[in-house]
Amino acid sequence: MTNVSAYTLADYLRIHCFFILYYLYLTLLTKKNLNMKTLRITLFAALVAAFFTGCVGPEGPTGPQGPAGYDGLNGTNGAPGVNGSYQTGISNPADWSVSGSFLIAGYNVAVVTANADANGVVMVYFQTSGMGATQWAPLPDTYPVGAAEQTFTFNYDVGVVTLQLQNSDGTTPAAPPTFNFKVVVIPTAILKQHPGFNVKDYSMVKQLLRIND
Repeated sequence: MTNVSAYTLADYLRIHCFFILYYLYLTLLTKKNLNMKTLRITLFAALVAAFFTGCVGPEGPTGPQGPAGYDGLNGTNGAPGVNGSYQTGISNPADWSVSGSFLIAGYNVAVVTANADANGVVMVYFQTSGMGATQWAPLPDTYPVGAAEQTFTFNYDVGVVTLQLQNSDGTTPAAPPTFNFKVVVIPTAILKQHPGFNVKDYSMVKQLLRIND
């Protein structure tokens, strides 16, 4: 619906002209000796008002829409995100060798990249034959072996994970039976978004990174 103002400029000029002419009419009725200069000024003002009233016409139709403006500049792309990654392996007794008081087994893992090392947390979880298919225990882990305790831990470098066993009494550990292990890289950016996140709780890690067992 088009909005129409109550009074246009022409309306105001007509009203103004009316009052001027009315004033002139009253002047002619009440004064016999009318000064010609005053009469000329009054008539000139009435003619000017009448001229502008006649020149003001009705409002024209709305013009066509102008062309669309230019697109703005594209913003700068953000830095690529870091996604979590994981890799599963199998450890066999033949993989282990003695290194001082340690028993070690090294494995090549593609998920431990330089970027993962710099911007992530590397975790290793293991699963023995006596554990359920979805049960994974985090490293490091300590458990009794006879009268001593055995510590199961790991080290890593870019592209390599080394599993380690050590007995608390200084004896050389025996090679463990076959078991599964899983190397998981958790980006520190994700951990900052989830304060209090427990990286040792595999069920939480699985849910967060959407790991398929």
